[in-house]
Amino acid sequence: MEDKFTYPGIFSRLMSFTYDIFLVAALWFLFGFIFLGIYKLIISDSDYFPPPIGALIILLTTASYYVYFWSNGRNTLGMSTWNHEIINDDGLKLSRASALKRFLLYMLLSAVGMLWILFDKENKCLPDRILKLKIVKKRVAS
Repeated sequence: MEDKFTYPGIFSRLMSFTYDIFLVAALWFLFGFIFLGIYKLIISDSDYFPPPIGALIILLTTASYYVYFWSNGRNTLGMSTWNHEIINDDGLKLSRASALKRFLLYMLLSAVGMLWILFDKENKCLPDRILKLKIVKKRVAS
């Protein structure tokens, strides 16, 4: 069998992101609960983190989730559900460094980067265009 690729549109990619954000929010609560317990035991009796620590936990949790699942051919929950795969333009899987660069560019460019899909013939967002990556929707030809 031969693999054929199509490029998912903005709707498919946003739905994939929607699946992922529910899982990431659950991880925020889990790690926030764990670190708040440790913080209360060791540092303070306060029931709240200082805001910079809370923001850092959210950022590190989100970055860890996406970098782990984007690298080495793994897929996030949303990507698996919608049959998306991230590969280099050469067809190779992403390294951790490439996945981290992609995450940082997504954070930097956010909505503008996603709107780029509407004007790109291969439905690439701006971070993927810059890093020479592509999201493909894998379909097996029969």
